[in-house]
Parts: sequence; structure tokens; C-alpha cells
Amino acid sequence: WRRPDLLFVVPRPRRIVPWTAALRRMQRVTRWVDPTYLRNRLVCISLSQSSFIGEEFQTDPSGLPPVFPRDQCERWDVDALRGAAAQHPHQRGLWIFPGALSPDACADITSAVERLTGGHRVQGEQGVPVRAAAEKPPPAAPPAEEAAWEWLSYGHARWMVPLQPAGGVCDAFARGPLSELHSHGCTDARSWPSLGSLGCGGGEALRALEGLPASAMADGFRGRPPLFLQLQRLQRGASIGAHVDQHQQGGRAIMTAVVSGGGSDVRVGGVSFRVATGDVYALEGAARDSVDHEVYHGDEDRLSVTIRYGGRGDEDPYPYPR
Repeated sequence: WRRPDLLFVVPRPRRIVPWTAALRRMQRVTRWVDPTYLRNRLVCISLSQSSFIGEEFQTDPSGLPPVFPRDQCERWDVDALRGAAAQHPHQRGLWIFPGALSPDACADITSAVERLTGGHRVQGEQGVPVRAAAEKPPPAAPPAEEAAWEWLSYGHARWMVPLQPAGGVCDAFARGPLSELHSHGCTDARSWPSLGSLGCGGGEALRALEGLPASAMADGFRGRPPLFLQLQRLQRGASIGAHVDQHQQGGRAIMTAVVSGGGSDVRVGGVSFRVATGDVYALEGAARDSVDHEVYHGDEDRLSVTIRYGGRGDEDPYPYPR
């Protein structure tokens, strides 16, 4: 307060805000901010994913293709392509099929994945054991096929589950390159659950998806047998850094279907585009081998299915399957 007849001011005592009140104020602020999203964004910005996703990168960084800045990429408007598969006119081997999976198929696959993983159990968490790596070398006698498989954490805010293709995994491929696949704990691929044994509508939808590229993207996928499948969860705010998939383990062609939590951008070489739930995109040829690709962060948790395919005879020599 101030008296006009005085030349000094007596300050009012400052009111100390209790910590409980401060916490309530903070809660009001964070109500509009997702802490999981923010944490994942900060971690992915601070980390170079190439340092821990080693199998997806060449050992010599000088041999890597340049990473294109996101704002300098050609923007591919895929919304106009809904209802059919199309190959990019300039980046050959890059395919998109917007809306390839119906909402019912996406819901069926989501339910099947939840059952397969026992309600999204994660290896090494809450008492769930980590599955043992395959013997080295893997024995000739195949192990029993598992009916369920838990998620394995691979990188930050990213989890994976493997599946054999509907016709079963190639024995030589399983005992060779796949036994060194760190994204699935170097487990014996012959013990992975088989797509052929996955029941209900989710299994049917995944089997139809496995055969989709051969008909919808025939120029790039006809004659390529499926090698294995990867279910992937990517938490909101997280991203998958720029990489080129390893030649032996990654197959010769790759297709990814977004099952839930779409609405994120993907970059392949100098081309970027937005994918939504139900969309399918694929890489073969130059888009698979000559340029890198990455998945940018999204606002929702993303569930996707990646299917890897082999070569097709003399045109694209690759020893698996055999």
C-alpha cells in the first residue's frame, strides 16, 4: 500500500502457492498436451536411430544415399488415387494403394493381433519372459510352431511380432539369415506363429493382404513368394529413422499396410506422402535398394503389417525361398 504523505512503499506480502495448487494448474495445462507424444518426440529428435537399428544400415556410412530434407521432397498427392494401386511416375518401385484394406478388415486384424499377443503383452515386462535366441547353428529338426507371440521392444517406442507366411517359412532362410534378425531376437523363425494357422476374420484379411501385391502391383510383385511378416507398433510421437533394409534378411520387395493409427507421413527417397488407416505402400527395385525411407511421427499409436517377399528367378536373383 502507498500513503501519499510518505516517501517509501511497504510491499504486500507475497502469497505462497501450495504445491497441490501448482500441481492442479499444471494438470490444467497438460490436459491439452499428451506427455507420451512429447516424450517420444523429444527422444526421437535427440537420438539418431541409425545408431541402434544397425541391421537396417550399411556399415559404411559413405555408401548410404543422402537423406532428403522433409520440406524439400516432392509431395505425392495419393488421395486422388484411392481405389487402385499406382506406381510413382518418377521414383520407380514406389507403390501406393490407398484404402486397400476396408475398415472391417482393419478391425479384424487389430483384434487378431490382440489375441495373438495375449492382450499386447511385451517380452521382458511385467513378468513376461524374453524368448530365447535360436541355437547356433539352428538344428535341422524344426521346433514346434507357437500359437502366440509377445511383442519385442525394438528401438524407442517401437515393438514387433514376427509371423511365418501362410505357406510356412523357408527352412534354409530360417536357419540362415533370419536366425540373425535382431528385430525378432534372433529366434528360430520356424517356431514363429504361422499366418496359415491364424483364424477368424483377422487371419483371412492378412492372408488376402499377403497375396494382394501379386495382383494389384503385378509389374513389381508378380512371382515373388512371401518370406515372412512383421507386425509393428509405433507409439504416437515416435518415428522410424531413415534406413535401407538389409539385403539378405529384408527380402527383395516390401509391402506395408497401415491397420490403425494412420495419419502420418512417409518419405521414400525424395518423395513424401501421407498414409491413412487402410492404406498400403510398397517398395521394390530402385525404391527398395537405391534410396532410403523413413516414417515420420504421428498423433496416434500406429499398428502396421509389413510383408517381405523374395526374388523372382533370373530377373531378380535371390536364393530364398528355395
